[in-house]
Amino acid sequence: EIVGAIDDFAVGSMKMAKVGERRIAVIRTADGVHALDNACPHQGYGLVTGSLDGELLTCQWHNWKFRVRDGACLIGEEDVPCHAVALGDNGEIAVTVVEPSDAQKREQLWPSLIRGFERDYVGQMARDTARLLEAGADPVEIVWRGLEVSAPKNEYGIGHGMAMAADCLHLLPHWSGTERALPVVQALAGMAEPTRDRPSHALPEPDADVDLPTAIEREDLDGAMASVLGQLEAGAPAADLRAQLLEASCCHHLSYGQGAIYTQKAFELLELAGWDRAPALLPWLTKALVYGTREDTLPYMRKAKRAIDTVDLEALAAAPSHRQTGWTDAEDGLRSAILDAPEAAIQQAVEAVRAGAGIDGLLDTVTLAVSERLLRYDPAVDFDNEIDFGWLDITHGLTYANAARWAWRHHPSPATARLALFTVFLAHDTGRAERWRGLTPVTDLPEPTTGDLAAALAKGDETAAVAITLHGGSEITETLMQASMNDGATATIVVAHVVKLTRAAILEAEATGSRLPLAAAARFIAAPRLERFVARNVAEAIDFIRTGAPPKLSL
Repeated sequence: EIVGAIDDFAVGSMKMAKVGERRIAVIRTADGVHALDNACPHQGYGLVTGSLDGELLTCQWHNWKFRVRDGACLIGEEDVPCHAVALGDNGEIAVTVVEPSDAQKREQLWPSLIRGFERDYVGQMARDTARLLEAGADPVEIVWRGLEVSAPKNEYGIGHGMAMAADCLHLLPHWSGTERALPVVQALAGMAEPTRDRPSHALPEPDADVDLPTAIEREDLDGAMASVLGQLEAGAPAADLRAQLLEASCCHHLSYGQGAIYTQKAFELLELAGWDRAPALLPWLTKALVYGTREDTLPYMRKAKRAIDTVDLEALAAAPSHRQTGWTDAEDGLRSAILDAPEAAIQQAVEAVRAGAGIDGLLDTVTLAVSERLLRYDPAVDFDNEIDFGWLDITHGLTYANAARWAWRHHPSPATARLALFTVFLAHDTGRAERWRGLTPVTDLPEPTTGDLAAALAKGDETAAVAITLHGGSEITETLMQASMNDGATATIVVAHVVKLTRAAILEAEATGSRLPLAAAARFIAAPRLERFVARNVAEAIDFIRTGAPPKLSL
């Protein structure tokens, strides 16, 4: 389309022209005539309102700079589309806008998305994700591209970001169209932030002859990773590697429950992305298991560990399910013991399993106990920088129980029976702040009522949020999912815990038939949380430098 004549443009000038419905910046430099989209790819401001210096066009709104011959962004984030220009014999300027196909758009956008991901530019990731979704990209593929970049950069193996990514993708069907960008970008941001500017770590040569659980137990990182790669190269099925990694992750109460949680999330992610992608993920899961803290070797867990070591796990794993026996937790006796006994109720748990609860009945009870723990937690603890414990730690109780249920369903064995007993310990230990402060927990729940859950969550009205959740129907889970993705937290680790807790609560509510897990998630989302990572670390550092003593309540 003719947009003017060459004589209408002095060298160093710009004008906006319309080509069809497209607004085009027509620019003449000493090098020739160029045409770019007039809308800056950052926020859409008109480029012709900017400034031109030779071949460099600056959008004055945020000082992004573009090379006019090809639209490359030299300072800023994304490139601006460039269009073909032809000069006629009489000096007329014709601009041809060729709209790329969806496939071409995707190929152009992938490099930009990865650049934004590597620099943890959330705005760029959000815009490129929205553009990719508009161009028909698979949301799982978008997240996977980020995981491929970030996984080798995690110094101690995959972490919260990967786990949140798995949950975001499993919650994805509750969004449609371009709106799916919200859970997708939450997943990307969770993986990008902790790996920004980190180097990638190399993988060893595959070696299927290495025994994987033994290598992990010995903290033989190269051997464990080589075993995973070798088995995958030899065609090992998902069930085989899942069993081996579960056996390894269940040997210990690993990283306050994260070992089992990360194993669950990695395999859930591969269910969506495809088993053929396992070599890009499982070695880094293995690294997390190798480097995880063996909590059961620490003094604070000594009594519980001794009790667990005396249990016949083979017999425990063989106990029938409560669905066969009809077992119920009479007068909530086991639940109360898990919550309030002076020591972890390992023996009571074992007796209940043998009496007809089975492992699944035990996990039901643990879920209800840790949900109650979240419902009676005093948020004031979060605002005390002298206490190295808070909301985020307590959420592990519920996500750990859900991971143990997943492990038991996929690999019922003595190892996963041990894992169930570890969840009993953790449910007890999440009450440490209550015991340390001498709190009298409030156990009375509000009366169920109707109301607008989204409004209660937004206002931070914990009581109303819990009451509405206890009363509501299926729409409650939808509201909780939306709220978890729109969470007001600024720290990535907090968002990760919100998302993981919400999905675990939904799954556990379905498994137990109780609304308590949903109510616990609602309260956590609504309650005040102090994102105190700098303040807490400074307070701990000063105290340690002065006294040489570990933090109070430290593991």
